Amino acid sequence: MAALHNRADSKILVVDDNQDVLSAMSLFLEMKGFSVRTAHDGLEGLVTLKAEDHLSLVLLDLWMPIMDGWEFLRLKKDDPRIAGIPVIVISAVAPDFLDGIQAVLRKPVDPEKLVNAIILHALRN
Repeated sequence: MAALHNRADSKILVVDDNQDVLSAMSLFLEMKGFSVRTAHDGLEGLVTLKAEDHLSLVLLDLWMPIMDGWEFLRLKKDDPRIAGIPVIVISAVAPDFLDGIQAVLRKPVDPEKLVNAIILHALRN
């Protein structure tokens, strides 16, 4: 993970199958000064995570077609090139336990809590 000193240096990957959520979250985060990449399912998210340089954080939905968030997390953890990239889960149903994540935010996500979680987990290095 690249050391980040400000929001302009950070690239966030948003993984969600809902296009409205992707669009709204991307627009909001870009307005807050972050660079955003998107993926529509876990498989596309893993491909993007491996292909993009210097991704700082993943915002991950759990319930998606093709590859869900649980499988994404399992495969991410098994790849040493991407295992250290922080993940914040954003889901309508908060899981009891997930290994390898930094935080869980419930949908609909509070924008202030989202930015605070991103700053805490992606900008602290």
